[in-house]
Amino acid sequence: MVRLPSSFRKKNRTTQQFRDQYAKLPQDIQRLTRDGCRLYDKNPNHPSFRRHELKNRKKGSHHPGSISISITMMYRAIYVQDNLGINVWYWIGTHGEYKRFTASKK
Repeated sequence: MVRLPSSFRKKNRTTQQFRDQYAKLPQDIQRLTRDGCRLYDKNPNHPSFRRHELKNRKKGSHHPGSISISITMMYRAIYVQDNLGINVWYWIGTHGEYKRFTASKK
C-alpha cells in the first residue's frame, strides 16, 4: 500500500487513481514525491513547485479549479480542493503524460 507522510494526510487526500499511478512510479520519484509532500506541508507556495491553476480546456481530463505542482522537472501532480478545504490529489505522472491529460501545449 502506498503511504505518504502522516503530516500530509492531515490536510490532503489521494484518490485510488493517484495511488495506482504513484505505485507505478520509479522508486526515486516516489521518494521525491514523499519529500515534496513534507515541503508542501510547510510551504505550499514554495517556488520549486511551480504551482499554478490549470486552465479549463474542453479536451483536458482535469477537474475545473485544479492546481498543478512540479515534483521534479519531469514529473507533475494535480489536485483540486474540495468544499471542506481538503486537497484531493488525483493525478501524478510525467510531464508528457501531463500535457496529454490536461490538453496543454506547454
